[in-house]
Amino acid sequence: MHRPGSRELIRSRSPGNHVARRVAHPARDSRPRGPIINRQSPFINATAFTLIELLVVIAVIAILMAILMPALNIAREQARGISCLANQRSLAQAYIMYADENGGSICAGMAAYGPVNGVPPWVMPPLDYSAGGSLVQMDTGDVTIEQRYNGLRAGALYPYLKEIKVYHCPGDYRKNLGTSLGNTAAYRIYRSYSLTDYMRATEPADPKKLFTFKEQALKMLFVEEIYDGAAGNFNHGAWSYEPGSGSLWDPLGIYHSDACTFSFMDGHAERKRWDDKRTIIYRNSRAEAAARGFGKGQRFNPPNVDLDWLDQHYPGKTHQAGG
Repeated sequence: MHRPGSRELIRSRSPGNHVARRVAHPARDSRPRGPIINRQSPFINATAFTLIELLVVIAVIAILMAILMPALNIAREQARGISCLANQRSLAQAYIMYADENGGSICAGMAAYGPVNGVPPWVMPPLDYSAGGSLVQMDTGDVTIEQRYNGLRAGALYPYLKEIKVYHCPGDYRKNLGTSLGNTAAYRIYRSYSLTDYMRATEPADPKKLFTFKEQALKMLFVEEIYDGAAGNFNHGAWSYEPGSGSLWDPLGIYHSDACTFSFMDGHAERKRWDDKRTIIYRNSRAEAAARGFGKGQRFNPPNVDLDWLDQHYPGKTHQAGG
């Protein structure tokens, strides 16, 4: 028996050759050995994608995107429409609550810097406040988004709403992109909704009490409109329309796939899709509409069926009750 690391004397068994030689044995490790592990990379034998396989994968992804993107756009559009309808309902209900708390009297339907003939406006134009706290009118030129918010907060309906976002349709791009007249801060209009001219409520002949209107579920209150006039930096006045004239005056704010929203005197809201493409053209470009023969105040020929719906739901038989 020999010890690890010792040299063993070995004699050659060849005949006539008795030569002694020592053979060195390597040191033996007496520690237990674990299983042998194959450390070869699993990727060594992997086969790379060919160019054709890569192109097939890219083509499949492109097809899936083509299928999914329209569905995603529709989902986003539906979400914007739901939000807009909720805004319209909130505005109508705030209008009704204001009337209920004021003996049935309605607020003024046009933006103004204070009461007109004793009737407070539902909103004010953009404004700021001086160091002393007095109101600073800012109805022309560039204004900040906060100055636009100030005008909304100062209106008669804000105490019933308490949320600025209710005044803005999420599909209304003007607050970021401006109008057809420019994209400076003057044209980045925030408010998307207006009352009609008929609901002015400031002149002697104007309706003053909400309960005097019949068939309130059919009579519109707030209209989704787009103001692109050069007169100022906010939606001036109210939405102007002459029922029975066969023509349009102010364009509608069609932010929902050729449709827009309305709220009604009973507090509900609905989305109206327009059937006549000329309604859409008029909204997109009044200059193009005029070139085609149905510009501002021009009678549609042939008649526009969308005006039948507007005539039915406009709160009065004329553009304004008086004045």
